[in-house]
Amino acid sequence: MRNRLLLVFLIATLVACSGPAVIPVSDLSRANSNDKARVVAEGDSLYQISWEAGLDYRDVARWNNLDPPYRLSTGQMIYLSDQSLGDTVSPVTSQPQPVVIEVSPIIPPAETEPNVESQAVDNSATISMAPIETGHGWVWPADGIVIGRFEDSTGDNGIDIGGQSGAPIQAAAAGKVVYAGTGLRGYGLLLIIKHDETYLSAYAHNRAVTTKEGDEVSKGQVIAEMGQTGAESPRLHFEIRKDGKPVDPLRYLPRKN
Repeated sequence: MRNRLLLVFLIATLVACSGPAVIPVSDLSRANSNDKARVVAEGDSLYQISWEAGLDYRDVARWNNLDPPYRLSTGQMIYLSDQSLGDTVSPVTSQPQPVVIEVSPIIPPAETEPNVESQAVDNSATISMAPIETGHGWVWPADGIVIGRFEDSTGDNGIDIGGQSGAPIQAAAAGKVVYAGTGLRGYGLLLIIKHDETYLSAYAHNRAVTTKEGDEVSKGQVIAEMGQTGAESPRLHFEIRKDGKPVDPLRYLPRKN
């Protein structure tokens, strides 16, 4: 009996010391998609809540009679559907997972590329495809190998670009930072940029950020450092949302030779 109790104690200790589990972004979107309402937690914003639910922030603002700049109060109920349609509301309470963030000056990428060949995907066909939208003159947000592709059917809402911790992350187009924080579970330290009334982009798993909410940023401006907060290895998870819906970033970014 004593040996069995000792074994249980050792297993519990190892689990407690292993840290929070890495939760892929694709496992979160569909889990949150059926929520009809949620209670605002400290630090929540309309953009963050809408992004997590896969909704257009303008719709969420309209359903809740919110006007710009969309200020929320802790404990406030936010509806994630049109209540005029008679939906049954089952609110959820946001419980963001803590993320340890290492803040340091911008570090340029090393001359040698990280060993991510084993993770790289066959993306030659898609990356060689001409972009379908060039109005913003999108640029690549980071240098590196694409190790994860957009797949709407599986909930993979963006692309993953592998690289080295500390490598610069830049804004893919000009816009305004509307969210900077760790409130979206699985995204780590996240930035969301609003480019216009149609497009937003997100930059996840950062080690540190060099901008804050409300900042206007220019295309190509360094906004963060690559990291692995909420990820299993250093990478940038990059998404573009059009009218609140995820679209394939590789159809918007310029063609790579």
